[in-house]
Amino acid sequence: MLVFFFGTAKRRGRLAQDAAKSRASALGRMAAWTVVIAYNIVGIIDIYSTVAALDSGAGMEANPLVRSVMFHAGDGWIAAKLALQGVISFMVLWFPHWIVISFFAVASAINAGIVYNNLVIAGVL
Repeated sequence: MLVFFFGTAKRRGRLAQDAAKSRASALGRMAAWTVVIAYNIVGIIDIYSTVAALDSGAGMEANPLVRSVMFHAGDGWIAAKLALQGVISFMVLWFPHWIVISFFAVASAINAGIVYNNLVIAGVL
């Protein structure tokens, strides 16, 4: 797991304990599932909005990394994005600490703004 990349064995052990404590909280689990579900809904709409903006000819992918994946993988970028969403979702559910959930919620809200912008560019809104 990703936890093995975090420093010493003592730090990894503490991180694993903190994650287990966070998962023991029903409120933390509920908050994590809520933001993960919202994130994945926004992510799916992001795929739709990106395709719509690109197909309309009115937009281009602004993220150079994603643009490169689109160029090299064609429509495979969609599978790559969904796989990345799955990994990120798993990480948040594995460690539903309030700090993780808070940062994740803010990042999801920013992504929702990008989706809105894509839909405006595509002429859908």
